[in-house]
Amino acid sequence: MRGALSYFIGDDPTYPEDHGFAIKPWSSVRWENIGNKIIGNVAVSMGNYYFTPAKGGPEVKVEYSFAYIKNKDGKLKIILHGSHIPYSPAEKHK
Repeated sequence: MRGALSYFIGDDPTYPEDHGFAIKPWSSVRWENIGNKIIGNVAVSMGNYYFTPAKGGPEVKVEYSFAYIKNKDGKLKIILHGSHIPYSPAEKHK
């Protein structure tokens, strides 16, 4: 739990690489749905979000996946969420 919290709000010496993604000053975010699948009462969605820094600069691309379940009242509830910066190898393997 501590690692997840550090990712979102930062300021934990155990995870110095985390700077608090959620508290950065973003001016906007846009969604790009890549795929959706519904199986019974479960739905899965994946794609990208693009965050625009409030102080300018390039958009930050973040990949996401969500899984939802429809409860007995017909409301969707998130049962799985994952978001991460796309993988970018430091160097290519030969």
